Amino acid sequence: MGKLFILVTALIQLCFGYENLGDTDGTWSLLGFTGYAGEIVINNLTGSSLFYWLFQATQGNITSDKLPIILWLQGGQGCSGSTGMVFENIGPFGINNNTQPAINPYTWISNYHVIMVDFPIGAGYSIANSPSDMKNTTMASVAYLYNFLVKLSIKYPTWFNRDVYIFGESYSGHFIPGIAYTILMNNKSPNAQKVFSLKGIAIGDPWIEAYTQTQYYAEYAYSSGLIDLEEKGIIESYQQEIIVALNASDYNKANNADLYLEYELFAKYSGNADPFNVRYFYDNYNMGQVPAWMNLASTKSMLHAPLNVTWVSCNGTIGNAWTVDIMSSMANYLPYILDNIRVLIWNGQDDFDVTNIGTQALLAKLNWQNIKGFTSARKHIWKVNKEVAGYAISYNNLSFVLTLKAGHLFSHDQPQNAKDLVIRFINNQGFN
Repeated sequence: MGKLFILVTALIQLCFGYENLGDTDGTWSLLGFTGYAGEIVINNLTGSSLFYWLFQATQGNITSDKLPIILWLQGGQGCSGSTGMVFENIGPFGINNNTQPAINPYTWISNYHVIMVDFPIGAGYSIANSPSDMKNTTMASVAYLYNFLVKLSIKYPTWFNRDVYIFGESYSGHFIPGIAYTILMNNKSPNAQKVFSLKGIAIGDPWIEAYTQTQYYAEYAYSSGLIDLEEKGIIESYQQEIIVALNASDYNKANNADLYLEYELFAKYSGNADPFNVRYFYDNYNMGQVPAWMNLASTKSMLHAPLNVTWVSCNGTIGNAWTVDIMSSMANYLPYILDNIRVLIWNGQDDFDVTNIGTQALLAKLNWQNIKGFTSARKHIWKVNKEVAGYAISYNNLSFVLTLKAGHLFSHDQPQNAKDLVIRFINNQGFN
């Protein structure tokens, strides 16, 4: 049977040209920082794989210590986790204008191990060798992400024998509830290959439910002085169009209305303000030399990534295939998660793409047993180095933080405050 499987695999590789049918991962080091990176095959027949990049804590050793590990999921729907690592100040270095790594003083790895995954298949360095591996729904994709984590935990037994936290932003408002729910449910199974000690999830500017969150663009833009009363009415008409389309299960029409509202109307009315950070004009989040560095042969070799894959921050092809999922809700997964682990939601004050009032409205309507306690909880002023960094509401397992002077990418805009938020959440210190 084993010989037959090897023969079939070899024939598939010969006929279809599939490469790297085995894992490619190994160690890496740069500027004194170390870790592991590479491809983990998730379909042995096609060779499709997920790329990961593990950063060891600067004062830790993942083979012997018990420091918590953070799993970072970028969102997108097809954005590379390396964006968070080298552009959003999560990893220990960024890339300067000379396409050289430069040490980042706000890295999260001074306190924790961090592992990012290019998810779903096709994002970043992750490889799709067969169209059948390209799923276009959250839960179908999360199924192979979970299998990836199990495989990695078996290959490196000490890595996940510690407290696990999952962080992410944007479309991770879909991904993270999906993977957290999957982990919690599998942990209860007597046949589970691995029980993960998942302690909490944290999602920034999360896209969770279109039905609620799309209804606050006009209110946000008008109250921020970005549009006038007439323009507010026009945007509200498109918000209603989204609701009508969703009620009719016309997800393409709902998505098109949302895109037109965000990237055409808002740009026109606001004088081309960046929807991801309204304090700036469009394209504030220019990645500079990050793509160039990620596509260097030396970078790919160091990270055991495929040399023939062109790295892009976000794969638009994936995004275009996820229309139904984009307009679907993941809110129904949150009550179960909240009954079992802590959840942190933060939202940038200056984000139009995912408005803080839309996110708060969504949380207020959760069908969770403790939601009344949360909605009546007292607001706390959160300070970092005696400066107001935001406002927090916490009750039971749920916390919401409004982050000041920050857009869609909080850790990019306010890296010091973002690190403080991470430490407070993992240490369960609160924001008072």
